[in-house]
Amino acid sequence: MKRSSGIIISYVYMIVNMIANIVLSSFLIRTLGDTEYGIYQTMSSFVNYLVILEFGTGTIMTRNISVCSNSSDCKDRSLAINQNYSTIYIITIVLSILMFLLSIAFYLGIDSIYANTMTPEQLKYGKKMFLFLIGYLIFSYITQSANGFLLAMEQYTFEKIVSLVRILLRAALLIGLILIEQKAIIIAIVDAILGLCILVITLFYAKKHYKVCFSWKLFDKAIFKASIPMCLALLLQTFMNQANSNVDKFVIGIMMSVERVTIYSISQYIYSMASSIMCIPISMYMPEIAKNMTNGVKDFELTKTLIRPCRLNALIGGSIVCGFFAVGKQFISILYGVEKVEAWLYGMLLLIPMFINMTNGVIVNVLDVANKRLTRSLILTGTTVLNIILTVILIKYYGMLGAVIATAIATIIGNVIIMNIYYQKRFNLRILYLFMKSYHGILLYQIIAGICTYLITGMIENQIISFMVGVCVYLAISFGTIYFIGFNESERKRVSDLLLKIKRTLKRGNA
Repeated sequence: MKRSSGIIISYVYMIVNMIANIVLSSFLIRTLGDTEYGIYQTMSSFVNYLVILEFGTGTIMTRNISVCSNSSDCKDRSLAINQNYSTIYIITIVLSILMFLLSIAFYLGIDSIYANTMTPEQLKYGKKMFLFLIGYLIFSYITQSANGFLLAMEQYTFEKIVSLVRILLRAALLIGLILIEQKAIIIAIVDAILGLCILVITLFYAKKHYKVCFSWKLFDKAIFKASIPMCLALLLQTFMNQANSNVDKFVIGIMMSVERVTIYSISQYIYSMASSIMCIPISMYMPEIAKNMTNGVKDFELTKTLIRPCRLNALIGGSIVCGFFAVGKQFISILYGVEKVEAWLYGMLLLIPMFINMTNGVIVNVLDVANKRLTRSLILTGTTVLNIILTVILIKYYGMLGAVIATAIATIIGNVIIMNIYYQKRFNLRILYLFMKSYHGILLYQIIAGICTYLITGMIENQIISFMVGVCVYLAISFGTIYFIGFNESERKRVSDLLLKIKRTLKRGNA
């Protein structure tokens, strides 16, 4: 399937997932009550500590299979693909067993860890729930490696279509079953069963459509040794991402108050949502970048191949940042209340450096193909340490604003300046040229649209009307000017073809 279809379905999936999560969380809390739902959330968060053991095998699978599929040196490509598939899957199985063994230790420790916050009956109930949650975690982890293989084979839509069906089916099952029996364990049971079904379907699809073969005999020590640096890099990156995303809330909670943590959490939620949206195109370009690099494309020629995905991220990310500038205050006021509107400023300070960093985020695929992800993880470690030090210092003088500024400074220094210097020195990429090409004809019009919309909506007192008018005005100005002035002819044609394709799909659906 075409990459553009995969990207569109990914965004549809994200929107549906967000809506489903909001509706379901509200329904579950009201129906189950704070205690029942609280036990589920407690056990779920406890299980999530095991996520750190995933080691990014899905990403490694995509990287290895992509390189192998496009390598001209490979004499028996089918055998090489099966060796890589089997080796990475054996690593996945071993890590899954390790997860299971550690989960036994976690299970045995539940009684002592939560002895002061749960009754004996709640502990017994929570331990039953824990078993199903572990099952879901392991099933999902094994599925990631299969999805990594499909992505390497340039199958861009299967995972998201299956995930979309899962969201809708999960919502229907949970609402129906919990209306009959108000027990939170139903959530864990449904997730475990759906996780197992998706695992079986994904493995069957990969085997049937791509004839891939798994065998313990195909384990290759050379592939295993070559994968270790990237495994460790992704482990370190996962750990640092967890630390970096929680350090501000942790310090604010200690040095200020839990109420201030709530304000910061709103801005961080917006940041996380924007970051997730901008990450979608990045993984989609791994097969193409692997193909180019294995075919000898490098230096300035490689830089030019990165312009298209970087322009896509500039369009998406710039729309989020400038759109949030324009109507973010109204958005926060409507959802969280006027008293939380200060989160708009903190959100902007987090979004701007993230946007600059994510504009050329597709270069992470270059690191993966070259097996140099460990360097990025080490730089991310330094960024996290810098963030912690600056947060502790600045929060004393500027309060929560100091914590946000610390995160912004650390992101600019580590993720933007140091990483881009490394990209340029190590891979001879023309970073400044890439940024200029990425923003040309896009960012200026987004900024103009954001400022104009901000001034217009400032004259409307009703927050809901102001938000709705602002969204319409911003979209009209930004996308109108970008389409007719900023885009080149080929980009306008791609947009027109995409709109025509969507129109035809809708017509077939209504027929």
